[in-house]
Amino acid sequence: MITIKVNQEIHQFSETLTVAALVRFININTNGIAIAINSSVVKKTDWSFRELQNSDEVLIIKSTQGG
Repeated sequence: MITIKVNQEIHQFSETLTVAALVRFININTNGIAIAINSSVVKKTDWSFRELQNSDEVLIIKSTQGG
């Protein structure tokens, strides 16, 4: 069992998962978002390869338009 904090909310998973799998689990639109793990931004092209580890802190930032 691994524990991951996503935007200050704790999630537990039975096995390790990739960033892409986490995005699917959370069910959010990937357009206009950035993801950082432990304060380091992960490129969208690396989401399928980057595995999350126990106690990782994930920050998902959604861009907004305004003016």
